[in-house]
Amino acid sequence: MPLGNGKSNEVDEALLAGELSDTHLVVRSPREFASLLQQDLANPAIFYPTRKKLVPGTDVTVSVRLGRRQPPLVLYGKVAWRRSGKHLEKVRAGLGIEFLADEQPKIEYLTDLVQAGGSVKSRRRHERVPVDLPISWRPLGASEGGRGRLRDVGRGGAFVRTDHPAPGDEQVVIEIAPPGAEIPMAFAARVAWSGRQGEAVGFGVEWRARDAGGSRRIRELVRRLTVAP
Repeated sequence: MPLGNGKSNEVDEALLAGELSDTHLVVRSPREFASLLQQDLANPAIFYPTRKKLVPGTDVTVSVRLGRRQPPLVLYGKVAWRRSGKHLEKVRAGLGIEFLADEQPKIEYLTDLVQAGGSVKSRRRHERVPVDLPISWRPLGASEGGRGRLRDVGRGGAFVRTDHPAPGDEQVVIEIAPPGAEIPMAFAARVAWSGRQGEAVGFGVEWRARDAGGSRRIRELVRRLTVAP
């Protein structure tokens, strides 16, 4: 496990307002999420045990709790089907939730967490954590650029989803407004690759910190995006 439409901020605001009681579903852990995965639909899907009577086609969000010190990972999908419970036959009531195709990186991340016993050993120099945050970017020295979504982030780099990726090896400035920031924070980076990551089009960057202050700002960015207040 959605993108390019500001859903993450909308979900956060609606959760605070208590507006997602019917269409916001909660999974208690990555292990529980893995146990709910279904293999018989075209896109990634889970069977979610519930007596909620949502009709097929309803948009839903699924929050997977990652632990006390991390915010939940939110996935976006639709109700594919609904099953009524049958007590005598021990059939559980529930919903088939089919996720959008570009939620696959989130699902792979959750699966890796389970296989690693809760601690993913990434082959990247620094661990990446899935996020979904609007950003703007521009070539270094330019006044204009493009917009996109930050889809994962770590101390070493990040992945930006955008319809018009920056070319490889270009120096760029990425402006990000993490939770709690009043104004966007600007970060210099080098485009390490440009193209597709699964179904998503975009580019991967390596952060470029010119001094210790830059390194601290990168660490602070990752902390704000991955640790619950």
